[in-house]
Amino acid sequence: MDEDGNLQISNSNYNGEEEADPENNTMNQPLLKRHRTLSSTPLALACPTNGRSGNFKQFNCPNGYYNDLATLFLTTNDDAVRNVFSSNTPNEFGMVSLWIYFGLYCILGLITFGIATPSGLFLPIILMGSAYGRMLGTVMGPYTKIDQGLYAVLGAASLMAGSMRMTVSLCVIFLELTNNLLLLPITMFVLLIAKTVGDSFNLSIYEIILHLKGLPFLEANPEPWMRNLTVGELGDAKPPVVTLRGVEKVANIVDALRNTTHNAFPVLDGDATELHGLILRAHLVKVLKKRWFLNEKRRTEDWEVREKFTPVELAEREDNFDDVGITSSEMQMYVDLHPLTNTTPYTVVQSMSVAKALVLFRSVGLRHLLIVPKIQASGMSPVIGILTRQDLRAYNILQAFPHLDKHKSGKLR
Repeated sequence: MDEDGNLQISNSNYNGEEEADPENNTMNQPLLKRHRTLSSTPLALACPTNGRSGNFKQFNCPNGYYNDLATLFLTTNDDAVRNVFSSNTPNEFGMVSLWIYFGLYCILGLITFGIATPSGLFLPIILMGSAYGRMLGTVMGPYTKIDQGLYAVLGAASLMAGSMRMTVSLCVIFLELTNNLLLLPITMFVLLIAKTVGDSFNLSIYEIILHLKGLPFLEANPEPWMRNLTVGELGDAKPPVVTLRGVEKVANIVDALRNTTHNAFPVLDGDATELHGLILRAHLVKVLKKRWFLNEKRRTEDWEVREKFTPVELAEREDNFDDVGITSSEMQMYVDLHPLTNTTPYTVVQSMSVAKALVLFRSVGLRHLLIVPKIQASGMSPVIGILTRQDLRAYNILQAFPHLDKHKSGKLR
């Protein structure tokens, strides 16, 4: 070991003796030009050139030396993981190089995460965690005989569990990475501690990005306070549901599309006392664009629908209503919505708890859930509300019912 802390082993010396090199004074050199000698093991005698991938990068260093910072940056992520995870290699990477590597990866990860690029955080988090784990191993080197590579593995595991909150899958991943079954117990212990500490502070990084982007993601398990709220109460807090008749006037359809952003509308029959089904907004726009209008109020035959629409056309998404020009005479015509209506929509009675409705909504993968009255009185609408994914989000529910206590769970209805 020389005065600058560089491990120098002669290529002809295989017994591990240290040899000073007075010509290589690295303390006054720029950071990217500081040199470290190669190990004298037969597999590492030749330092690769600048354009090749490998365990070491020479990066304008003298022959027999390598640049530890360039070895981390100027290589693939896979090779960088192997380098940092390598065992029996104390002093392979300097403390300053690990700090720079860890800091730059943190900054780049914060900048790139969430943008519309095919990238992720899995490998960057492994590299960041292994870097700070190896830094801790370097600090603890004089006090313990634990290998720095083990510190790097446990550091990567702790950062991944603390940010992603995965446990079982990470155990399998790190078992495959290390190929050492003896590391499984301590890896599981580190994963559990990191996940527990992370859960006590905030959500996982993926849940945070969902909230920041406003994506309507429903949790697998409903909140306990959702048992104290019925879907009928939730439906009453929303604006009145917009319904259409089975044979509806074009003017009413245009008004519903122009004044609302709903993606589906309940279709009623029998003087608005019988629920026929649910029709999508895209199908209504397709009807208006195709000018499938009737001069009189009547129901159409199946062959009429097959002549006008194909299954491919109905499967296309039509949301642009602005370019549909409807004349005043066409406004007074009619459209038969029965052939385009889903006659078997999912419905829930108004006395069902929001917790049960959320489980049903998420399990089936619904887009719309109709609320029907428990007892339909004379002249009462058969639909009292419609629930979407946004309506069942805990944040949106608490905005409408701020008095709900998150810490109390009542009896499940």
